Amino acid sequence: MAEPRRPVPDFARALACVPSGLFVLTAGTGTAATGCLVSFVQQVGFEPPALSVALKRGRHIETAVRATGRFCLSVLDESQAGLLAHFARGFDPGEPAFEGVETALDADGVPYLSEALAWLSCRLLGEVTWSDHVLFGAAVQAGARRDGEGRPMVHIRKNGLSY
Repeated sequence: MAEPRRPVPDFARALACVPSGLFVLTAGTGTAATGCLVSFVQQVGFEPPALSVALKRGRHIETAVRATGRFCLSVLDESQAGLLAHFARGFDPGEPAFEGVETALDADGVPYLSEALAWLSCRLLGEVTWSDHVLFGAAVQAGARRDGEGRPMVHIRKNGLSY
């Protein structure tokens, strides 16, 4: 017998009003490269340019980020909703993450989505673990924005207690 659905607390609906983007985080090189969808990303510094990314603990990509100290972040365009489903669940070790997706490599050999609105190559500065996520802080080493128009995809949740 299924448990009855609990009402969403007021604070959860309020928390859902905090917008986030939708990005693809990639890490590893060669056949060890992998990727996953992330939404908890924020620029956190100017000198050096820096950002933070929160990943749900226990995802395979967490190990890949730590192993090399490098990752790329691809900023998705509003028109790229098809990539959401491809990267949403992440990939198991050894599972090919980029079949049917065009990629390029940053200077360290980490793939990024070549058709993304923008991409950023990052070097890990540190991490903090709390709650059910690990927060990686990283310095931005390189990146580019695609020529032409495009708007980053923005995500507003219905409930601030789940994706």
